[in-house]
Amino acid sequence: MRHRLSPTLPPEMLKRYLSLVSDVARQGMTDVRRSVNELRPDALEQRDLLSAIHKMISQMSATSKVEITLDNSAGRLALGEDEEEVIYRIIQESITNSIRHGKADKVRIWMTREYNIVTITIKDNGVGAPNIEPGFGLTHMKERLDMLGGKIHVDGSDGFCLMAEIPIRWGKEND
Repeated sequence: MRHRLSPTLPPEMLKRYLSLVSDVARQGMTDVRRSVNELRPDALEQRDLLSAIHKMISQMSATSKVEITLDNSAGRLALGEDEEEVIYRIIQESITNSIRHGKADKVRIWMTREYNIVTITIKDNGVGAPNIEPGFGLTHMKERLDMLGGKIHVDGSDGFCLMAEIPIRWGKEND
């Protein structure tokens, strides 16, 4: 049965229609965001992981006027595409969250490796979040890490700090 929205439509029916439309729109946006995030970043198609991260940091720093630094003691690693994508997306999403939600003007990133674990730590000087409620970004990071057997830890008590541990397959170091 098809209804036209008109002044004669009962208010409760109108509320149900609007709620349904809102739910469909919200689900559509979630589906679009998920699809976009599943695509391999162009930066990783065109360059190695570290070069792609440096380019992203440079662009984000220039457009936001936020001081972003990377301390990499892990060196150049031979990683699978899935591992590279997870590392790139975690850094990208963390910087975005630091700027957008944390209002940070400094973001520091550490990348270390101990045996077959790469640890990415991102710390900002923003407003923090005493009660962290995972939104799309944190949830998606956790899902990606779960697929690799990784872990994520967050702390919003002093600015915001995210630590991701990513087990990597044994490969050769390139340096």
